[in-house]
Amino acid sequence: MPKPKTAGVKGLGKLRYVVEQTFALLHQFRRLAVRWERRLDIHDGFVSLACVLICWRRLINWPGQRSC
Repeated sequence: MPKPKTAGVKGLGKLRYVVEQTFALLHQFRRLAVRWERRLDIHDGFVSLACVLICWRRLINWPGQRSC
């Protein structure tokens, strides 16, 4: 447990929330929830692809988008 007067501990709750949300978003892809791949490079590729898909979905639903 961190000491109460330690500097920089105040914002850890926000960081933890971001990390937990990121894991929740990545676990919507079943192949990433349980690591089936034996090779690290293939698993890293799937993680990168999942991140791209998550970002793409968020950009499509961006509230301030303008039509061309």
